[in-house]
Amino acid sequence: MEKRFLSSKTKRFYFNNGQADVSYVAIHGDELAVDPTQDGTVTGRRDTVYRGRQGSIAANTPMSPQRSIEYYFLDIGQGDASFIVTPNNKKILVDGGLKDRALGFLIWKYRLDKPGNKVVIDHLFLSHADKDHVVGLIPLLKHPRIEVKNIYHNGIGLYEAGHNTELGTMVNNKLTTIHDSVQDLDGEQLKPGFKKWIDAVKASRANYRRLDASQGFLPVGDASVQLEILGPVFEEDNTLKWFGGKSHTINGHSLIFRMDYKHVRTFFSGDLNVEGSEHLLNIPGNNLKINAQIFKAPHHGSHEFSQELFHHVHPMITVVSSGETPDHGHPRAVFLGGLGLAGRGRMPLIFSTELSALFVDAGDTEAEAHSNSEITTMDGLDFSSSAANAEARQRFKKILPGIINVRTDGENIYAFRRVQMGYQWESYKIKYNDL
Repeated sequence: MEKRFLSSKTKRFYFNNGQADVSYVAIHGDELAVDPTQDGTVTGRRDTVYRGRQGSIAANTPMSPQRSIEYYFLDIGQGDASFIVTPNNKKILVDGGLKDRALGFLIWKYRLDKPGNKVVIDHLFLSHADKDHVVGLIPLLKHPRIEVKNIYHNGIGLYEAGHNTELGTMVNNKLTTIHDSVQDLDGEQLKPGFKKWIDAVKASRANYRRLDASQGFLPVGDASVQLEILGPVFEEDNTLKWFGGKSHTINGHSLIFRMDYKHVRTFFSGDLNVEGSEHLLNIPGNNLKINAQIFKAPHHGSHEFSQELFHHVHPMITVVSSGETPDHGHPRAVFLGGLGLAGRGRMPLIFSTELSALFVDAGDTEAEAHSNSEITTMDGLDFSSSAANAEARQRFKKILPGIINVRTDGENIYAFRRVQMGYQWESYKIKYNDL
């Protein structure tokens, strides 16, 4: 059997579940294992292994030996978490949300319930240390079958005491307390939640370093992908501009980047707000650098956004990550309207993880469905055992509908949202000529 990747938008995969013949819908970029000597012309199908299941697929199914770039925008409730797999199989995680759903996703996707299975995260980007981005990363770092090699951050910590703001010392409307390594925080009185994060980083032995726009392009171990750091933007004296308060400053100086694969560009914007967007766009050339077909929208659909930023991004596909609890009213109607005004092409696509996550299990009432969508999925499990990982995988499968899948071969873009009935997909293909 040889590894192949689905080249069409969708294709049915047939298998027997032990009771009856059933089928799943595979989507563009899904990994398949096929016998290259079997053409399937007699039966119309060829033997295929898909997600560990032995089955078959139409003999004329287009496949490629080359992986597309895969973007998974996770339903983690209120917060952000995105996962990227590059064509060279490098794995990148961006933020981790407030709960442990990013961990659940990795357990589910990489079958960490199977003895011997593990996953290596090559690069982890923490856009900023607000709890709805960082808390979910702590159990992930502690999982015995997950290794994180590199962790990048924006240099802003959270302090209990010793400074005149929670972010450190502010002088003349500039934040002067910036850290790079974990050693830079020795002796500091950290906020309890941030201390738990730093302790987990230390225990993980991952490389931990600050990035900013002066870094430029960051090698990710895949020559086909370019990743350019666009923010935060530091002042000449290596300080950060104070944006009038703690939340505006830490959000506005999010670690943000653009990722390019052939003709397709994707912009990850953290929690950029009005002040941060204006600061970013004041840098010559940045109005072109943020232009992208795929856009991870900032700050969960908050009303504090820059329409100018949206227009310069000019996205074809936008994903808004938000949740019901706590209820901030995200995504705001004015935010979605602004995205529509700034969209590219005749029919720009706007996805919301919160809207996608509404589902009903068999026997659930509508009210129970909403409460299920907010469960903390991995509570009380000891991940040193395969049984605990198997339980975690089953729990996570309940929230699969909230994931937004976007994939591209560098020319065409494919976007998918799972539909609960019959394991189906709402699916789109945007052709290269429309980019």
